[in-house]
Amino acid sequence: MTDKEYMQIAIDISKTAKYPYGAIVVKDDKIIGRSDIEIDNKTCYTHAEFEAMQSALKDNNLYGELEGATLYVSCEPCPMCMGAILYQKIAKLVYGATLEDSDKYYCPEILVSCEDILANVKNRGGICKLSI
Repeated sequence: MTDKEYMQIAIDISKTAKYPYGAIVVKDDKIIGRSDIEIDNKTCYTHAEFEAMQSALKDNNLYGELEGATLYVSCEPCPMCMGAILYQKIAKLVYGATLEDSDKYYCPEILVSCEDILANVKNRGGICKLSI
């Protein structure tokens, strides 16, 4: 299948989702995760990207388990989701609408780069060191 065909599946999922976002994870030309598959522990942080990746995980959140996969999302991921995508070592990200589109037509979004977010976080690392 092509990127466009996979993206259409993510968009179709978004049409029936509680919130208008849909996502799928593809690896080796096979859909291995979908955001429309019921998962446990849904919270306000359970975005379509998380749901699709969680449904694809076999070892339950083992970092990097999805290395080499492609994530198709109906909308550009928020900064929180980008962190999860990086942890899972997703090789390729394909999205439809931008965060600006979502902000304008659906709900408020954080329209700031990850670098800008980090610049506004006070980092005081190394204060408590583990001694074993």
